[in-house]
Amino acid sequence: MKFSLVIPAYDEGATIESVVRGVVRVLRRDKFDFEVVVVDNGSTDNTAEILAALKKEMAEVKTVRVFPNRGYGNGFLTGLSNSSGEILGWMHADSQVDPEKIPALYNKLLSEDLDLCRAVRIERKESFFRIVQSRAYNTLFRLLFGGRHRDINGSPKIFKRAFYERLNLFSRDWFLDPELMIKAMRIGSKIGEVEIYWDARKGGPSHVSLLTALEFLKNLLKYRFFSKGLLNINEKQRSLNSASSLRFP
Repeated sequence: MKFSLVIPAYDEGATIESVVRGVVRVLRRDKFDFEVVVVDNGSTDNTAEILAALKKEMAEVKTVRVFPNRGYGNGFLTGLSNSSGEILGWMHADSQVDPEKIPALYNKLLSEDLDLCRAVRIERKESFFRIVQSRAYNTLFRLLFGGRHRDINGSPKIFKRAFYERLNLFSRDWFLDPELMIKAMRIGSKIGEVEIYWDARKGGPSHVSLLTALEFLKNLLKYRFFSKGLLNINEKQRSLNSASSLRFP
């Protein structure tokens, strides 16, 4: 089965080449039928030039340009809408995850007939504040939505196309990961985990800020207490979500 891995990149000129080369090397070695869909998510640095060179060199690399940046989630959804695989996935472009873990996630998805297999960060080279913030966030998620799932925002995530299409994801902001998990839990999906080591970010500051944390909190409460309107998308919204991301403000 063909595997499409989406990697959004927003001003990741310092890391995107090594990330893409690492992913392609591992998937070629393990004889995957694959494509790597890299979304230039409104970059203003040299990301576009690097991606153009990689695309010429590697037949498996596909690039999509979004400008200006329309959000973290928009980058992933744009890449997925331009993917052709029966198995889909996404990961970050900041070199914090070892691409060697991708086959483990993919193989567990298929061998255990899962809908979704995702990485769980068990050791993280990040600031004390970020680690505490993440633990508090995941605890709150479990209190609001139940379940025992760890590390809701862990990446990579790999899933079947039929599962993805059933969810009708629409978060164009940082809430895409929790939206996916909430909807997957609501429909009783089979979810697996692979534990990973999360390295320090390379090549520039993180795009996560205090405002991001407040945005997460706001959306968690919206989903918990007003879920009917958010989790049951009508046909008009579904049509909008399938359209080009450039139409979204």
